[in-house]
Amino acid sequence: MPLVIVPPGWYAAGMEKRKRQPDVTRARILEIAGEDFVRSGYAASGLGGIVERAGFTKGALFHHFADKRALGLAWVSEVAANGIRVGWVDPMADLVSLDGLKEFCRARLTTMSADDALAGLVLMAAEMGGVDEAMAAAVEEVFEFWRGGFAELLERGKEAGWIRCSIQPAVEAPFLVSMFSGFSIGMRLPSADATRRAGLLALDAYLETLRAV
Repeated sequence: MPLVIVPPGWYAAGMEKRKRQPDVTRARILEIAGEDFVRSGYAASGLGGIVERAGFTKGALFHHFADKRALGLAWVSEVAANGIRVGWVDPMADLVSLDGLKEFCRARLTTMSADDALAGLVLMAAEMGGVDEAMAAAVEEVFEFWRGGFAELLERGKEAGWIRCSIQPAVEAPFLVSMFSGFSIGMRLPSADATRRAGLLALDAYLETLRAV
């Protein structure tokens, strides 16, 4: 029998790959579940369809998530929350002027689509907010994080002198979040382009009212 030469580190590399595989499976299930939640809503999304499109068995899904509710909670607290952090809160930390804020908000509305995580999050809030306390709390936590990002930005703007001193960040932040949440639903309708055009004009006019004079 010929001698088989095993490259150094081969066994350790193989073990590490197998160790990471469950994380890949879990992430893939969350990705496909999110696509279904965004497209069809939470209630209309079935586990059978999710695992079929992900290319796994229900056993693989249940290894990571006890049931559909656990899957939905994980999607909200991990995927949707990360989408708000990466797309909204983190970039706002770099804004230093009202013009910068206006450009940022215009960009977010211009690129907003009916199939992004925000649309799914808003649908989840509408569907589950008054039905499931745990789901409502998870969604609320993400929205509070988003509102906090706007409030912190406006507070910094007041201190730096580019936001009017009479502005109340704790009041304006929920309005901004609600406005963009509404736009995300509008992107699902045939009038999406018209809504976007009108929204860009109204958004610019509103943000200008925040400017320090």
